[in-house]
Amino acid sequence: MFKFIRYHVLPAAIVFTFLFIHPAYAQFNKAYFFYKGEELISNGNYAEAIPILNTLLNADSTIHEAWFLRGVARYYQNDLVGSQKDFGKCLSINPLFSQAYQYTAMVFEQMGKHPEAIESIKKAIELRPNSAQYLFTHGVILFQQEKYSDALVAFNHVIKVDERIPDAWLNRGTTRLMLSDSIGALNDYTTAINLNPFSAMPYVRRGALYAQQKNYSIAIQDLNQAIAIDSMHAQAYFTRALVYYYQKELNQALTDLNKVLQIESRNTLALFNRAIINYEIGNAEAAIDDLTRLSSIIPTNVLVHYYLASIRFERGYLPTALENINKAIEIFPQFANAYLLRAEIKTKKGDLKGAETDFAQGNRLAQEYRSKAGNDINSIMDSTGKLKRLLSLDEELDLTSSISMEQLRSRILTIIYPIITLKIDAAQNVKPRNWQSSNLRQMLASAGCNGYTLYFDYDSIDQQPKPETINADSLSGVCIALLNLQRNQYTLAMDKLTEMVNSDSTNTLIRFAEVLARIRMTQFVENVRNKTMQNESKNRTHEQNVNESFIIAANDLKKIATENNFEGIVSYNVGVMCMQTGSNDQATEWFTSTINQNGLLHGAWYNRGLLYLINNETSKGCADLRKAVDLGNNQASELLSRFCKK
Repeated sequence: MFKFIRYHVLPAAIVFTFLFIHPAYAQFNKAYFFYKGEELISNGNYAEAIPILNTLLNADSTIHEAWFLRGVARYYQNDLVGSQKDFGKCLSINPLFSQAYQYTAMVFEQMGKHPEAIESIKKAIELRPNSAQYLFTHGVILFQQEKYSDALVAFNHVIKVDERIPDAWLNRGTTRLMLSDSIGALNDYTTAINLNPFSAMPYVRRGALYAQQKNYSIAIQDLNQAIAIDSMHAQAYFTRALVYYYQKELNQALTDLNKVLQIESRNTLALFNRAIINYEIGNAEAAIDDLTRLSSIIPTNVLVHYYLASIRFERGYLPTALENINKAIEIFPQFANAYLLRAEIKTKKGDLKGAETDFAQGNRLAQEYRSKAGNDINSIMDSTGKLKRLLSLDEELDLTSSISMEQLRSRILTIIYPIITLKIDAAQNVKPRNWQSSNLRQMLASAGCNGYTLYFDYDSIDQQPKPETINADSLSGVCIALLNLQRNQYTLAMDKLTEMVNSDSTNTLIRFAEVLARIRMTQFVENVRNKTMQNESKNRTHEQNVNESFIIAANDLKKIATENNFEGIVSYNVGVMCMQTGSNDQATEWFTSTINQNGLLHGAWYNRGLLYLINNETSKGCADLRKAVDLGNNQASELLSRFCKK
């Protein structure tokens, strides 16, 4: 059974009235920016659409459709507060714009403001009583609020208005399933398939229902058909993996889960289920690997740490088992069996006194929870610590709340926006960056790359340009060094840049490139080391050396910034280095300095917003993150959706 149901509202379906061009703005081509923004949204390029619409609204703030469009872009960027404000602005200009009420309803529903969501969608329906789209959204909202009988009435209304909408039948089928009407659900899924036999989802839903009824052979046929239609449909592979598992075809189930993870590398349910199967077939190390990945993706999940502790205890990995079980107890101090498992681990380690204390605590909590019949957490309390069954798509893996502010603090180094570095690539591959002026680009062009382009960009170790085809024979020294750097030839790059700095210490570009190369080399070595050491204990001496390298780099960058800040790029990198070494107050100051010089650097707004958040200055942090999104920063959307809902 699937509880997931989607809003079937496509940006491409947005319909607007004629955009009136006021004479006062005749010189400004508003129509271009409007339709460009609409095109970007229709193609799913939400981050690129927002700056375009900002330009339009700065020129004329009376265009209600532009506010609506930006609200749509922000909605799909998970900036719920920002989208709500934009839809509100749209409606204040034109209170009869029905689509704004529809999207406002969707925003309120995601915010958990259920009465406001119902009120907004009803206003949209009042304006357009026979809109199948609005009636459909009404049904979805009612479904999300678990008002299944009311949702059924709403979907019936949609089908009465237009019986040719496959998703209306699909979602009515799921609603019927929630009301225990499996026959009606099967009929609706079949109708959805007949209306659009080239859509994969109805086959997936019907296949899942057949599987629930233990009609496994028919279920496999439907799921095979879904995959034939869409070979990248992760949910189809996931559901088929469940069916194979129920049929004891574990290798085929593993194959499908591997495919899910090829499509969605961070699919937590697939990782969890693959760990279970690997454990069952005796591949405990693979199970540990998957659970370890899970613990980094959803660090609040108590069961992941508990299962890791259990398996590692069985394998004799006592220090890491103890570390995992301590984490499980930290997350959920009332977890009875966690104390009992820790007692076993401590006994094995010879800590008999500690084991006795944990054993008593575990038994006390177990007795307490056994007396509370029907408690939702009993399944955790009664867990044996073994991986016993797969989780299906209608189950929740993260059993605790979303990442807390404390956990955000602990994750800061994994979500910090990276340094801006120098790169070289063919001119046609280099996308112009609006945060670099023409003067800066001309200065880089004079570096002597002969047909290739030297440019600044945010760094990513895993996503470097592919420079193999670049011929280095005709390049200048700094271009050759950067080419070596991108080919991971760090010794060659550093030798060349050091030689050039010694020859001309007044050239700030070369000095900057040399510091950036040192940072990149340190990051690369650290990245390789982390991948090869996975489960080994941390080496504090190594960590100190990395820290010292970043501190030295930050100090060198500070000197360069006093001579040439390269339009805020150098001071931004100082801020990143300060974050890397835990000097968060200094980092905030450097990002503020960067923003004052170049307000278009979205990474500066993002990182400063992150620092404000972890310092409990939520309003400042959310304001900075919204600015980062407006400037095209996709990563800020996740933080906005988690921490900026008010």
